Amino acid sequence: MSDPEHQSHPATTPQEEKDLESSPPKPPVGPPPFPEGGREAWIVVVGAFLAVFVSFGFLNAFGGTFQQYYKVHQLKGESSSSISWIGSFQTFCIYFMGTLFGALFDRWGAKPLIFAGGVGFCFSCMMQSISTQYWHFLLSQGLLGGITLSALFTPAYTAAQHWFLKRRAFALGIVTSGSSLGGVIWPIVANKLIQQVGFGWALRIMGFIALAFCLASAALVKGRLPPRTGKKLLALELFLKPGYTFFCIGMFFVVLGLFFLIFFLPSYGALHGFDANMTFYSVSVLNAASLFGRIIPGFLADRWGRFNMMVFTVLVSAILTLASIKARNEASILVIGVLYGFTSGNVASLQGACVPPFIDDPSKIGVAVGQLLSVSAFAGLVGPPIAGALITSHGFPAAQIFAGVMMVFGAVLIAVARQFLSSPGKRWII
Repeated sequence: MSDPEHQSHPATTPQEEKDLESSPPKPPVGPPPFPEGGREAWIVVVGAFLAVFVSFGFLNAFGGTFQQYYKVHQLKGESSSSISWIGSFQTFCIYFMGTLFGALFDRWGAKPLIFAGGVGFCFSCMMQSISTQYWHFLLSQGLLGGITLSALFTPAYTAAQHWFLKRRAFALGIVTSGSSLGGVIWPIVANKLIQQVGFGWALRIMGFIALAFCLASAALVKGRLPPRTGKKLLALELFLKPGYTFFCIGMFFVVLGLFFLIFFLPSYGALHGFDANMTFYSVSVLNAASLFGRIIPGFLADRWGRFNMMVFTVLVSAILTLASIKARNEASILVIGVLYGFTSGNVASLQGACVPPFIDDPSKIGVAVGQLLSVSAFAGLVGPPIAGALITSHGFPAAQIFAGVMMVFGAVLIAVARQFLSSPGKRWII
């Protein structure tokens, strides 16, 4: 008698073989391969660069243009801390609305959002140009400007990630260098226009220039991956992943201190002998260095590890912030500004490149980056006013220590998040 466990049976019946032959092939599992370059990919990078030139370029110009100008003119009765709330509220709106616009990008693509953001920001400039009171600027520049700039930045920044994987940090470095170039050019343009045509017409002209860049960006930027479907707009389940959560919290503390020198370097320089022109141009000097700080470390991060480069540049930015306590003359303050611009620029550009390793569905890149920005939004909201209050009550050193310590703590949390991506057999390059 034969053993039933050792009887041989055909793997399939003739009918099953026929069904297998007639059934369509299964689609490949996983996302399509990333182009890592090519004409279409680099056109998207150029378009995203233009959107970031307007969005974070205008934000980076706040310290060099509006913070000091408002203090001397329209809002001369307000404290530096109160005025900084306008810029910090705009920062909050840009970051916080990232979740919404990231989720909408995953579903609708980039073009309609960038177009709407460009038109809306032009209108924001028109309203800012006729503002005379504190609450006018808070609504026109802080709220409306922040929301519309988020509609520009988030889809453009995320769309570039659809085209690159291995070279993602380098591509995003080029995209976010638009922020640095904008931070150089917009304060200079604003300064010249205000001197020639006055504040109101300066804002109107800048608004129309920004609109032209935004329309070009909307024509060039497009996503590549299939749209995300389903009823859920957000992806809150990502916060169940410890690595993603630690990274978001780490970036919160980094942003809490990151904007201190960007906002207050002109005021600190004026305290130590900067003349009026140097006060305007000091942030442009910082942002010029940031241009190289976004591209060069981004290129190296793809080879040495994005999290490694992020932790390193955050720590160096913190050290420079603390070292600025001893900078008491024009030369030393400008040196600190140049070095800080280089390192802090990399921090801003790499944050999005560090998100995709934590997610398993590429169609969620937009909402995952957006949720990170929304967490950081609260730090962008309270960071500059806290620094301004510390300056008023205890002087600049207290604010410098606060900003530096917050960035050190953020770097520690990012290093913890990195560990959730490593394993005993994996290389140190992460």
